[in-house]
Amino acid sequence: MKITKFLHSCLLIEEGDLKVLLDPGSFSFEESALDDLPKIDYLLITHEHADHMFIPGIKKILAEYPGLKIITNPSAEAILKQEQIEVSVELPDFVKIYEVPHEKIPFGVVPANFQFDLFGKLTDPGDSHSFSQTLEILALPIQAPWGSTTAAIELALKLKPKVILPIHDYQWRDSSREGMYQRLVSFFAENDIKFIPLETGIGVEVEI
Repeated sequence: MKITKFLHSCLLIEEGDLKVLLDPGSFSFEESALDDLPKIDYLLITHEHADHMFIPGIKKILAEYPGLKIITNPSAEAILKQEQIEVSVELPDFVKIYEVPHEKIPFGVVPANFQFDLFGKLTDPGDSHSFSQTLEILALPIQAPWGSTTAAIELALKLKPKVILPIHDYQWRDSSREGMYQRLVSFFAENDIKFIPLETGIGVEVEI
């Protein structure tokens, strides 16, 4: 499985001939991280917040790849349909979905949130630290207004995935992110978990 991060929570998952894009949000488009995106087959959106579902960016991707299938929760689907963006009604075999709570936020309404399990290998929980199971590769939100790095670490130690990929960390300065990544590499290694510091636009082959 090849995984490429395009800032924050946006991941490109490549498995065999399939390419799946997760949570292309406003940060990824504003920083032009997705300008050279390859042809993708599926677009998965955990929830409707703009840092995960950026309507102008999604329209741009659809203009380039009109056959793209989109999968998301009913609340986000309703917003997309208002923008004349169709959502797929068929769930492919390699995707399993679970509704897990979005963590409490200081402003606005807490949205519905999906956890995606992909290819029997990778779990992406969106904006949740309140899920109880993971596959061997976990895309872990590690920094957010609704959560903390400490809570993320405690959750990972409880669930014990084999591999952790950091997501939801755009608000850190680059130097802070790099320093924290290195500390997390060492910390999780002591707990028999591999933490992979993803760099924007650089694909990583993840073996389990």
